[in-house]
Amino acid sequence: MLKYFISCLILLCSLVSTAQSKEKDTLNSIKTIKRDSVGAFYNPKTYGLRIGVDLVKPALSFIEKADFKGGEIIADWRINTRLFAAGELGYTKRTIQEDYFNHTASGSYLKLGVNYNLYTNWLDMDNETFLGARYGTSVYNDNLNSYTIFQNGEYFDPKTTIGEKYNNLNTHWFELVAGLKVETFKNLFLGFMVSFSKVISTNNPDNYKSTYSPGIGKISKNGSGANINYTISYRIPLYKK
Repeated sequence: MLKYFISCLILLCSLVSTAQSKEKDTLNSIKTIKRDSVGAFYNPKTYGLRIGVDLVKPALSFIEKADFKGGEIIADWRINTRLFAAGELGYTKRTIQEDYFNHTASGSYLKLGVNYNLYTNWLDMDNETFLGARYGTSVYNDNLNSYTIFQNGEYFDPKTTIGEKYNNLNTHWFELVAGLKVETFKNLFLGFMVSFSKVISTNNPDNYKSTYSPGIGKISKNGSGANINYTISYRIPLYKK
């Protein structure tokens, strides 16, 4: 009887040990499958400075040689998988004909903010469909080339007068952006972005209201503006995470 009991006990211990061993092997297999699956579909993302240029402004400079000159540098830095710190630095000079005056605004601007990527990348893709926001500021000069005064008279004869130059003007604004970036070759991106701006403050000349600011472009009567950018940029790969 004692031998029978001991034999049963040994058999039971053996079965428990075998079951524990199989359970451990199963858990290790599951972990391996999960790790391999995640590695296959979610590769580590490349971090580094991405820098490029806007292609629209050089094209406008070529087309409208007499009325427009400008250029813009773009840059961003990946904070995490979806969030990017972003900004633009540029210069524009534009001559605009309004109803009663002609003026030329020229100066530089800086925009800083963030982009949030809404697109979920698979495999080794690294594309973006993003929304973002910017704070912008510009410093520029505005040359009032000429303006027309309509004098009271029988025929209201117009009188054109040569204007003057106003220095150290500035504008501050808030901007919402939306766009996309596609990786065409390794670390080389083509992009498109549309922006909508709202003026926060500006110091207009005393005798007229400026209708253009570098960085915003044409300013409407309610203090808003819009722009589009086509860009090409290259990311300097520093590390992966």
